Amino acid sequence: MLNVKRNIDVSKFYKLSAFLKRKSEGYKPKNPKVLTLDQIDKFLLEVPDKDFLMIKVALIFGVAGACRGKELHQLTISDVTDMDHALLVNVRNTKNNVDRNFIINNSNKNGIDLIEVCRKYMALRKPETTHSKFFVRYEKSQCTVQAIGKNTFGKIPQKVAEYLNLPNSTLYTGHCFRRTSASLLADSGASIDVWKRHGGWKSASVAEGYIENSINTKKIVADSIFGLGVGNSTESASAHQVSGSAVSASSASSTSSKNNILQNTIDGANRLLNIVNCSNVNIHVNINTNNKDL
Repeated sequence: MLNVKRNIDVSKFYKLSAFLKRKSEGYKPKNPKVLTLDQIDKFLLEVPDKDFLMIKVALIFGVAGACRGKELHQLTISDVTDMDHALLVNVRNTKNNVDRNFIINNSNKNGIDLIEVCRKYMALRKPETTHSKFFVRYEKSQCTVQAIGKNTFGKIPQKVAEYLNLPNSTLYTGHCFRRTSASLLADSGASIDVWKRHGGWKSASVAEGYIENSINTKKIVADSIFGLGVGNSTESASAHQVSGSAVSASSASSTSSKNNILQNTIDGANRLLNIVNCSNVNIHVNINTNNKDL
C-alpha cells in the first residue's frame, strides 16, 4: 500500500527489513486446529438432529468440499444437485476465483448415511422462503426462512469442538473445515494435483505444507528409514548379503584397473596445470590399493 499510495518502495529500506526480521524471530502463527475423522464420525453419530442438524450438514459440506465459511454462506439451492446416489455441489465466487465442485456420497467407513442427513435438512426448507441461500436457520427440528449469516459459519467449528470437549475450542475457527479436508486428503496419500484441484489451490507450496505435516506421510518416512518400507526385513537382509558377496568378488579384479584410471587422471591434471602456468602447485595423492579405502 505504501508503494501504491505514496510511491515508496519499502524493500529498499534495508535497516528496516533487518529490524523486522530480528523482531519476528521465534514467532509462530497459530493455525486453526483440525478435526480427525474419528472426531467427525463421533459428532455425526452421537449428536441429536433435533438441535444440530444444520451444523451436521455444514460440517459435511465444509469437510467434503474444503469450503471456507464464506463459500458455505454463498451456496444457493441451485448449487446443490441430488443425483440419487450422490449430491453434486458447485462452489462459485471463491476467494481465488477458481470455481470447483465436489461430491457427497456414502463412502463413510462407519456407515453414516451422509446423503440422508443432507436430504433431511433440505426437505425441511419452507416453501415460502424468498431467498435462494442453501443454509437457513434451524431451530426445534424446523427450518426458518432466515438465511444464516457468514459470521455464524465461522463459529460452527468451535461448537463442534465444544460438544466433543476438545481442548482450546476457540482455535477451531472458520477455516477449520478447509484445513481438516486438506489434512484428511493428505493422509490418504492423494497426489498434489488431486489435492490442488480439490481445494482450488493454485500454489503447490501450500499443498506440500499439508503433505509434509501429514501423520501418514511421517509414518511412511519412518518405515523407510528403519527398513520397514521395503518389504520383509529377512528378505532385505538376504538380498544385502548376496549383493555384498557379488561386490567382494568383483572388487579384487577391478582394483588394478581403477588405480590405472586414477593415475592417468592425475597425470592429465598436472599437464593442465603446467599449461596455465601453475607449475608451482603440487598435487599429492596417496593411492591405497585396498579397495575399501579406494
